[in-house]
Amino acid sequence: MTYGVTANGFVPKPFSVIMDELKLLAKQEFGEDIDLSENSRFLRFLRLVAKREDALWQLLEDVYYAGYIDFATGQSLDNIAALVGFVRTPASKATGTVTFSRSTPATADITIPAGTRVATSDGSVTFRTTQAVTLSAGSTSVDAPIEAEQAGSSGNVAANTITKIVDPVSGIESVNNANPTSGGRDAETDEELRYRIKNTLASKGKATVEAIKASVLAVDGVKTVRVEENDTINDYTSTGGLPPKSFRVFVFGGADSDIAQAIFDAKPAGIQPYGDVSATAYDQDGNAYTIYFSRPKVVNIYVDVQITSDGTSIDTQTVIDAVKDYINNLDIGEDVIYAKVLASVMNIQGVVDATVKIDTTSPPAGTSNIAIADTEIAQTDDTMITVTVS
Repeated sequence: MTYGVTANGFVPKPFSVIMDELKLLAKQEFGEDIDLSENSRFLRFLRLVAKREDALWQLLEDVYYAGYIDFATGQSLDNIAALVGFVRTPASKATGTVTFSRSTPATADITIPAGTRVATSDGSVTFRTTQAVTLSAGSTSVDAPIEAEQAGSSGNVAANTITKIVDPVSGIESVNNANPTSGGRDAETDEELRYRIKNTLASKGKATVEAIKASVLAVDGVKTVRVEENDTINDYTSTGGLPPKSFRVFVFGGADSDIAQAIFDAKPAGIQPYGDVSATAYDQDGNAYTIYFSRPKVVNIYVDVQITSDGTSIDTQTVIDAVKDYINNLDIGEDVIYAKVLASVMNIQGVVDATVKIDTTSPPAGTSNIAIADTEIAQTDDTMITVTVS
């Protein structure tokens, strides 16, 4: 048996083989009568050496696979991505607007400096004002733009949750965000980076379903894409009413004009893009073309979570974010699996038991999977998820 780099890839040497080789070497060096019985000190020493060698073989295997995009992780994946012109998308900070208020009109101008900190009621997420604003004399409120202190999706908080003034300003009594904050995202994961690299490279091809999908996925803001085609001459019935010799792109996220251009750049000549949304695309000479595509119907998913804690303090927002992370990353037409919603809750530290109800209406009462049609996409947000911890 050959170990190491072989025609079949990397084959690590098993621990049992390492032990057999060490025993043979010991006999060759010290004689056939060396004590290698189960309880001998020499055999125990050989086991220690074998464990160390086994660990080295595992390390060599990791190094070997770190050179492949499907297996590399962390910095190794970043290095491979750089070779083909990609950089991992960093985490971004959420932004929004808060309103500073007082109960009576101000008798003089009150300046709220840039960098003034505000936070959610429990203090778990902190924001800073990004520019100075002035509450004018005679007024009771003024709006100010804010940005999360920490980058990541945790900065996307629901409306009316930023109610704490961390850096008090004389004359200002309260703060609130009438609308949710948005734009915060975690650093691109290894899986997301691999997916983006593969699909972007695939988009270099043209006139195929995969090329169209990859081209649209590369559009900023697009989260998921589904492409269907009718390659028959005159059959409408078997393709959901899609005209013969046409294709339809379902897209969630992204700007209409960018999507239309991406479809135009990748579509085959003479084949009709079909859908109920239209936007204009342009060829290299500036000629305009109307491109059609469709948006999936959003199916709101309501979730009720009842948690039993082991005594650890569990932040309800952490639970909400875990549920959103599963549901809001489902593809078009992908069912909501009840067990996976439950698993997203049970994986949170401190949760010993949980009762989860999911449904498309409020209050949720279901404990079964929710079927999502091919033309739909499941989505949820903070306002659709309730969490109780006991």
